[in-house]
Amino acid sequence: MDVLRFWGKAQPRDPEHGPAWHPLGYHSLDVAAVGDALLSRDRGLRERMAQFMGLPPADAVALIRYLLCLHDIGKFAKKFQAKAPEFYPECLGGDLARLPTSYDHGAGGLRLFDADEAAFQLPRVRSTYAGLVWRPLVCAVTGHHGAPPKMGRHVPLGEEFGKVGIEAARSFLQQASGLLGVPSQVPALDLARAKQASHALAGLAVLADWIGSNQKWFPYCKPVQDLDAYWQDARSRADRAVEHAGVLPAGPAEHLEYDDLIKPEAQPSPMQCWARDVDLPDGPALFLIEDETGSGKTEAALMLAWRLMRSRRADGLYIALPTIATANAMFDRLEAAYRRLFAEHPKPSIALAHGARDMHDGFRAATLRGGRREERPYSSGSGASSDEESETPASAACAEWIADDRRRAFLADAGAGTIDQALLSVLPVRHQSLRLLGLMRRVLVLDEVHAYDAYMRREMEGLIEFQAGLGGSVVLLSATLPRSIRTRLTNAFARGLGKEPDATEPVMDYPLATVCALARETTSVKVPGRPGRARRLPVPVRFLRSPCDALNEVEKAARAGQAVLYIRNTVDDALEAYKELEDRELDVQLFHARFALVDRLEIERRIVDTFGKDSAADERCGQRGGRVLVATQVVEQSLDLDFDAMVTDLAPIDRLIQRAGRLWRHDHRKRTGQAELLVVGPEPVAGASETWLRDAFPRAAYVYRDHARLWLTAKVLEETGAIESPEGLRALVEAVYGDDADTRVPAGLQGVFFEEEGRAGAERGTATINLLKFANGYVRDGGAWDSGHRTPTRIEDQPQVTLRLGRMVDGRIEPYAHAAAPDERWRLSEVRVAERRVGGEAVPPEYAEAARAAKAEWTRYDSDKILVVLEQPDPASPLEGWARSSGTKPGPIRLHYDQAYGLDMEK
Repeated sequence: MDVLRFWGKAQPRDPEHGPAWHPLGYHSLDVAAVGDALLSRDRGLRERMAQFMGLPPADAVALIRYLLCLHDIGKFAKKFQAKAPEFYPECLGGDLARLPTSYDHGAGGLRLFDADEAAFQLPRVRSTYAGLVWRPLVCAVTGHHGAPPKMGRHVPLGEEFGKVGIEAARSFLQQASGLLGVPSQVPALDLARAKQASHALAGLAVLADWIGSNQKWFPYCKPVQDLDAYWQDARSRADRAVEHAGVLPAGPAEHLEYDDLIKPEAQPSPMQCWARDVDLPDGPALFLIEDETGSGKTEAALMLAWRLMRSRRADGLYIALPTIATANAMFDRLEAAYRRLFAEHPKPSIALAHGARDMHDGFRAATLRGGRREERPYSSGSGASSDEESETPASAACAEWIADDRRRAFLADAGAGTIDQALLSVLPVRHQSLRLLGLMRRVLVLDEVHAYDAYMRREMEGLIEFQAGLGGSVVLLSATLPRSIRTRLTNAFARGLGKEPDATEPVMDYPLATVCALARETTSVKVPGRPGRARRLPVPVRFLRSPCDALNEVEKAARAGQAVLYIRNTVDDALEAYKELEDRELDVQLFHARFALVDRLEIERRIVDTFGKDSAADERCGQRGGRVLVATQVVEQSLDLDFDAMVTDLAPIDRLIQRAGRLWRHDHRKRTGQAELLVVGPEPVAGASETWLRDAFPRAAYVYRDHARLWLTAKVLEETGAIESPEGLRALVEAVYGDDADTRVPAGLQGVFFEEEGRAGAERGTATINLLKFANGYVRDGGAWDSGHRTPTRIEDQPQVTLRLGRMVDGRIEPYAHAAAPDERWRLSEVRVAERRVGGEAVPPEYAEAARAAKAEWTRYDSDKILVVLEQPDPASPLEGWARSSGTKPGPIRLHYDQAYGLDMEK
């Protein structure tokens, strides 16, 4: 049987100067060669995969390259070959015009395995049921288009493949198994190991297929060489491709000191010293650092990451944070330090998982040039439908995926981004396996781990379990972590390791460092606080009862020459405060989440310049004195800001502690008196009713729905009168979140308390249902993988929609972020708003054609985003546009956008 008659690729880059199609056998060997090169050049990945399969590394490489060679075995089917009628092999016979092309070749390949396991020439395993052992791994490679194969209704194999197609597949399998040197047996491989390995193999199959489909590196060839000869050429091409793709790890630096991470001759904090000196346990480990805000937790995490890389337990790091603002701030810090973590050559890569930042030039340029977004799913054009998701050409999928910085970060040596992007690796979404492949080879650093609701915390537990199960290490950072959450996070890591959770009573000391590993019990040690902090005494807390009182205190402090922060809990409240302070002729800036991303990035930069660590009070260095920042929660985490005075709306205790960390943060400033935190909120009276908060702050009542926890926060701060850091932080947090908190809640708020407890339990349950199950392996579980199903990373009290702001320019709708790079402009023009306010598009009829042309540039991932066309009635007016209301008032609503105010909507 001449297997080279069957085509595998049929969309040439240059159809006039080369072959019009590429043989299926050749492409299969291209992908096998890429996998071989990746494993051969990446020692850490090779050893990790060998450990999963219980094989010596050389045998593991041989087995995996053969499995990768099988990824397109379903293309031998006559139904697939009919997708390009001009190249249909005559030997298949049949009436081509009547052959439907609604065929998923991944599912077809898996069906072939189920029907004819022996033909796959796979090694012997210890289990009697060898097919069950190998099936997760075959599923992983045949699911290389981003999701496990969808089997659907049973279709006779002969109907899909035809007799000749089945014979051709068998012939290719026999030739490939001999050519690629598959080991004869894998005695240690059992079903549990196969399921574990399948998660990693699925990601490797996607990456190898993307590189192996890039025509710059693997041009189409005529079927003139036999498979043996072509294999040698494919290996040479694969070596060059993997080198140029920029996906090989850079390697750690030989030496690292804290002088490289913090300013020279600075004294490391006790927690930083612990991270430098603690014994690293064998295998993957979880390190949990609980220390006060501003204590240098980030640098401690970087030191741990470098030590793990240096000991060959990781190839890089990814830092996940709660919000875009915190991710941007972390990226700036990481950008200044990451080169010191890695060897000089090859140049390490860095990426931000949501914004427009640098990455390895080789990978970005080569991949985007090699893959084309305009490539279409293969179809005969006969009117039969095809599975668009599964049949999208690999080069097109690669171009689209890599063009998004959020995804590209998982192939960088160092990345920072929102936790949402990491959570997508353990949810049933396309190409999650590629994210997982990247994360398992990196130290996963989760910052601000206290800052999530029950739904996201359960997802985080799933992410930690997957990381441990795939041999990756985790570093968790928090200033205010309730012990119940700490226990759940460490137990999740233990589950991933396959060990029983630690039953010992959680340690209540603070600051605290905890280590969880396979070979020893979970241990926690008290670490001294950082000496020489700017706030040497407890920070007094004084309550204000109205926003008017707050505005007066802000004005008083600003006119005294202080740098002032006023944190409001809603955007609308922040806008009102900003306008009021402007009317009082104060020097005020505004920062919230309702700015277009391009403006938000610029505002962040200005705020850090004005109120950051290196800002000063004189005209030569930023004029921080007398300036006011009005902001929402976007400033409370990870941003290294320092204020002389602070007023904040009431928030849960952990959030208030975070906010207080921006007050007198750095000790190099000349300040007199004592720092004071002013909290705006109602009095925590014993007879508080369920409307206790809503009566005083109606908008904020929808932001923090657990009003009982807010009452507990106000009560404990009223009783203590101060925030004492670090010694008193644990007691404050446990007073609000401890196991006996319900006994202190007034009767009028008991209903709210238990309602929120029930809601949290329901959210955990929903997250558990949504999460992929590590023990199940890479399989399609229920209908969650269906293309029409969207699994969220967050459950929002107020669901959000994304607006894309455009402007009319010479009859065209251009992105608002007109000065950015072309492939980033639309994403930098995005702003998120509540779905209850905006329900859809309301593009004026005269712009309908221009709108269609503009949206033609968007990808399928942007289909649910709402276009808003902005115009400027006159030079003195803000930009205006229209959207469709989703509230009780039907019809369009007017939107206003201004660089200083952000997005405002008609009430």
